[in-house]
Amino acid sequence: MRTTGVDLDDPSSLLDADVDGLLHLAARAGAQVRATAETVREGVAEPLATLRPRSVIIVTGGSVAAAQSARFVIAHAAARLDVPLVAASALPGWIGPLDVVVLVGDDAGDRALADAASRATRRHAEVVVVAPIEGPLASALAGRGIDLSPRVVVPEQFRFAGHVAALIAVCQGLAQVRYVAGDLDLDLLADALDAEAARNHPSHDTYGAPAKALAEKFGGAAPVFSGDSPAGDALAARTASTLFAVGGVVSSAVDLASALTRLLRDRGGAPVDTVFHDPQIDGPLSPRAQLFVVSTPAHQWLARRRVAALPGAEVLVGSAPNGPVDRQDEPAGPPPGDEGAAGLVSYLVLAARLEMAAVYANLLGAR
Repeated sequence: MRTTGVDLDDPSSLLDADVDGLLHLAARAGAQVRATAETVREGVAEPLATLRPRSVIIVTGGSVAAAQSARFVIAHAAARLDVPLVAASALPGWIGPLDVVVLVGDDAGDRALADAASRATRRHAEVVVVAPIEGPLASALAGRGIDLSPRVVVPEQFRFAGHVAALIAVCQGLAQVRYVAGDLDLDLLADALDAEAARNHPSHDTYGAPAKALAEKFGGAAPVFSGDSPAGDALAARTASTLFAVGGVVSSAVDLASALTRLLRDRGGAPVDTVFHDPQIDGPLSPRAQLFVVSTPAHQWLARRRVAALPGAEVLVGSAPNGPVDRQDEPAGPPPGDEGAAGLVSYLVLAARLEMAAVYANLLGAR
């Protein structure tokens, strides 16, 4: 039951309720990516083109959002890059002059990032900074390092697309290293994210704005998120975290096999007869778990088949399907997650939609 007077189809009530400006912040994913694209065009990342590093280490410090972004990028790109791509909260002790160290975070006062910057520069590793260069971090760098710091300021909860774009730019910038994920056009990605933000504008009704529709569903269920690939699992975990932090919706993220096992087992239980339920006597009904599977347009047909026996399960993709998804003779195509740049764009568009859905859930007071 809604606890506020906000109507999703009333733009004025939504804007009045958004006292923190969350709708504007959630719509800036495209701006973050475009800023990274401009940084790359300026030649900031050119020193990477001459390197053939032993490894690429992403140091995330205490930032949960940075760790989630790193996990997603590793799930998508690690098998496609011909050098090890790993993440850690602090700089490993084996770092040397043959390594690339990427510092990702949102707090320039994070001691783990400052320590990593200091030790990595002392050992002559190549340092890339995807964090605000100020305070202790700026002192530790002392003017060294490749500056991919964010130019568009948003809170940590909305930094996912910007972090991912910068990390992918690092992978693509290593011209001496084979990278078979396909070249991601950051400008086209920014356009896709802006288009998604426009679709979810407060002026659009619930049927025309997918983020509003998802917010309504999240308010009437206990969402359980899963992915159909390692990158999908990473985005599912990120979504569950953001949905609670921003929207106040209690949700969970588990692997698809575990989710199906649990929910199919529960399906046999006797449903509650709401006709005889009195909320003032019996208390509010516990929301039933609903499964949401994170997928891509090329593989959503397979995900739909896996969850077909589970009523209410929904497959989420970042763009419309490219044809029918329920044909029995649908070609298998590449394994889930092997779509390269196209799959990455789909995932990031979906991430932007889910962030906006979390904001709408917050405005509704769904929890």
